Amino acid sequence: MRCKHCDARLAAHDFWCANCGKQTQVVNTDLSAWASLKRTWHKYLPFRGVNIPAAAFAIVAGVIPCLLLLFAMNAFGRLNLSQDQATGTLLLNLFMLAAGVSLFIPMLLLAFKPVCGQPGHSLTLKQMLAALKHYPRYLALALMAALYFVLIHLVCFGLPNFSSDPILRLVWIVLVNYFLAVFLPVPVLMERLKLNPWQAIKLSYRKFHVVRWQLYLLALILVLVNLVSAGLALVLIDLVSTGLALALVSLVAIGLALVLLIFTLPLSWFAIRDYTDLLLQYEIIRDHK
Repeated sequence: MRCKHCDARLAAHDFWCANCGKQTQVVNTDLSAWASLKRTWHKYLPFRGVNIPAAAFAIVAGVIPCLLLLFAMNAFGRLNLSQDQATGTLLLNLFMLAAGVSLFIPMLLLAFKPVCGQPGHSLTLKQMLAALKHYPRYLALALMAALYFVLIHLVCFGLPNFSSDPILRLVWIVLVNYFLAVFLPVPVLMERLKLNPWQAIKLSYRKFHVVRWQLYLLALILVLVNLVSAGLALVLIDLVSTGLALALVSLVAIGLALVLLIFTLPLSWFAIRDYTDLLLQYEIIRDHK
């Protein structure tokens, strides 16, 4: 393989040309997140029915409790993160939201334990239940992520008596999107390299910068696909509570919205695993011990 900029000879896994210093075509071709996702989709499709019980468990134990928590907090005014309230109330609401969501997010991440323990694209309910003993590890990961969001909210939005610069609202958007790219491979790194959550986060931040845009693209696609279903369900739950729609019809619609997650959640687990494995195969972490 040769550099497209200076025609210098390259090794198969060179990300940068030693002659001209420019990035090689490896990142956008061999390590394309979109190409990896398409490969995962074709491998996952024949097994989509096998994954339904495991996905349903993750939805019942993780997604639905999160939606109900948000609904309950909104009903009691605890989702109010605006600046027109006392500082103590804002901090209480913020930390209650972070802690509450962190309790259920691990139920969505536990699947990475069995998913990384086999090469195929099928996951059973028995494997999900067996992974429950690893809940504390993923709870720690969820709490770290929640703390990150609490910190960037306080920095970028400020406190009621100490407002931040309006430009920091845009910085908040950047930080949220950057988090997606850094966090995406972390669960797989925890399993493949036997790391704790903090070590995996540091490793992803330090070593995966060359493919950060590819990771962000994959994260964005998977987040949008999954949030369409969960978001629709949340809106319909709100309609039920305000009496703007018939309860029975809305509950059926909620069920249909969550059905989409039964197929998109397993696809996300396998897509993240396959792409992270691809990065590891290309020795992107060459000096890790």
